[in-house]
Amino acid sequence: MDMKKYSSISDDELITMMHDGDGEVVDYLMEKYKDLVRSCAGSMFILGGDSQDLLQEGMIGLLKAVREYDCGRDAGFRTFANLCIRRQIYTAVRASGRQN
Repeated sequence: MDMKKYSSISDDELITMMHDGDGEVVDYLMEKYKDLVRSCAGSMFILGGDSQDLLQEGMIGLLKAVREYDCGRDAGFRTFANLCIRRQIYTAVRASGRQN
């Protein structure tokens, strides 16, 4: 898979391409924003878990963002993805606190 072909395309256009059936776009966006996930996960702690658990939760949040982003909204994709990632991680952290 040649990811370079997507590097000059805006996130909004990529999301539109994904909705039109280009499945490789999801992989590209997941790779492009994995450092954002790391950044979000690095600032939190989960009881009884490790950093890999938070990274996994963050990637779930990123995948939700990719699937649910609406190009017609005021916020850009990165802002929306950041919010989805942080919410997913925060929910996991809260759930771990209730279990212990």
